[in-house]
Amino acid sequence: MKVIVTGASGFVGHRVVNELLRRGIKTCAVSRHPLEFSDSIVVDNYMDTPRGDILIHLADNSNRAQVNERGVSHAVEARELAKRLISNGYQRIVFASSVVVYGDKCSKLHKPIDAVLANDIYSQSKLEREELFVNYNGVIARLSNLYGAGMSPENVISKIIKQVPRGGGIKVWNDKPIRDFLWIDDAVDALVEMALGKSKGIFNVASGRAVSVKELVKTVSMASGVDKPSTLHITKPCDEYSAIMLDISDTVNSFGWIPKITLEDGIRSLLDNKNKMRVK
Repeated sequence: MKVIVTGASGFVGHRVVNELLRRGIKTCAVSRHPLEFSDSIVVDNYMDTPRGDILIHLADNSNRAQVNERGVSHAVEARELAKRLISNGYQRIVFASSVVVYGDKCSKLHKPIDAVLANDIYSQSKLEREELFVNYNGVIARLSNLYGAGMSPENVISKIIKQVPRGGGIKVWNDKPIRDFLWIDDAVDALVEMALGKSKGIFNVASGRAVSVKELVKTVSMASGVDKPSTLHITKPCDEYSAIMLDISDTVNSFGWIPKITLEDGIRSLLDNKNKMRVK
């Protein structure tokens, strides 16, 4: 069996390849950038992704603002790539989608059977490809907010941690949005289990615990060990309700996967890593 991983140089993809190799799975890492893996392929276009038994498709722009700025051209290119990958004849395809397809106005836990909302190019493109892959032996991983060492500096956790403990408090746009944050290694384990498992369909990949930005700031502040909680400054206050909360029971039952790292432990790990980098 050979697993093909697109986007193998990315935040998620690099770790997925490492985990597959750790498990002794023959793996081909595909990227636009050179990789240290022995079996890796550098491509100018993911249309040139090689054939294999299983595909984990992670080569996608996760920056929602950039995707929406590109507009329809992104959706067209992403759709054509999906069709090309399907034509390669993989026995199983795992596609990294996003929980943003649920919208952010619901106060209950979302299950994969819930209605979705395609209110921008980013979510429209994700949903279009979900349908293509589901109709072809696909497994859809609707990923929540992933965090961990090496994450984007635009991640809300990155921005908060960067401000600790500089003094002057912590600035965030809005402290009310409620989101689910999942440690990167837990997400990787889920993707690998999906690739090697039997179940098909759409699944939430999340911690199953949602917190507000205000709670997130408090968690970071407490984990940092400062004498008193950091003062919170809201730069773009908004009272409009915004929440994305996920039910992960289908994922747990179908793949035997359970998130291991709590938000508190993940934050402490990031802060420890930040302190070690400061010492160096």
